[in-house]
Amino acid sequence: MPQQIDISIIIVSYKCLGPLKECLDSIAAQDGISRQVIVVDNGSRDGTAEFLESLPIKKVILGKNIGFGAGVNLGQGMANGTHLLILNPDTILPPGTLKSLHDYACRTENVGLISPLMVSPDGTPQFSARSLPTRLDFLFGRGSPLFKLGLTREKQAGYIQCLSGAPISVPAVSATAAMIKTELFRSLGGFDQRFFMYLEDIDLCKRIGAERLGIWLLPDIKVIHGWRQSTRARPYFTSFHHHLSVLKYFMKHNANQPVRNLLLAAALSCGFLASSLLIFFGGGGRR
Repeated sequence: MPQQIDISIIIVSYKCLGPLKECLDSIAAQDGISRQVIVVDNGSRDGTAEFLESLPIKKVILGKNIGFGAGVNLGQGMANGTHLLILNPDTILPPGTLKSLHDYACRTENVGLISPLMVSPDGTPQFSARSLPTRLDFLFGRGSPLFKLGLTREKQAGYIQCLSGAPISVPAVSATAAMIKTELFRSLGGFDQRFFMYLEDIDLCKRIGAERLGIWLLPDIKVIHGWRQSTRARPYFTSFHHHLSVLKYFMKHNANQPVRNLLLAAALSCGFLASSLLIFFGGGGRR
């Protein structure tokens, strides 16, 4: 029987070899905690496969992109840790991050999911938590044309600002860096693989909340995140999947509102078209 360890770190990579190397280096520098690293590569074809083959870690090299949630689900099947840390490849963990997250998860009752505060490489805080979304939120969110034109702010889309201080209970956190008990993740069925990318974390948080378990943002624990480093090169692809995932989320959780969902589908189609035009003519607007 495999030896159980504290944390299994699952990273799903796609065409981000440089950031992935930095991420793995920051993990290797962590002290005081037992861990294993599992990397699932979604058919990068940028040298990632060859790089991973040279490392003494668990890895899954895929021939195609199966999506973020499906990649995490595949990786967790190899996990021996009591906790999972779902981690983006464009992140860097400062010293002590793993132990601090694990200590909090172990000493706090009824914890479902915890997340550190994401900060940009220059130290600027990123919005790492939010309320559960409404349909109107997506008119103002970071993926919307209104936001890209600078006409709205994150707070209008339900994002929660918390720069420092004690842990706070929130409805949802990003899976950029999120820790959960392995047993809980598996009992919930992992990520819903209908979401190719985007909103699989919000969907998971909604299901965790339904179990009356806490979701916590830990603002005094910070992780450096190069926001959208791995997706910026594919703006049409990511915009399409963001809009599609929004529709899938509401069709799943509000299936009894077909008329509203139909109107949402029409609005999202217009939103995707507008976003595509902004990308084509202006490089995507505000980032």
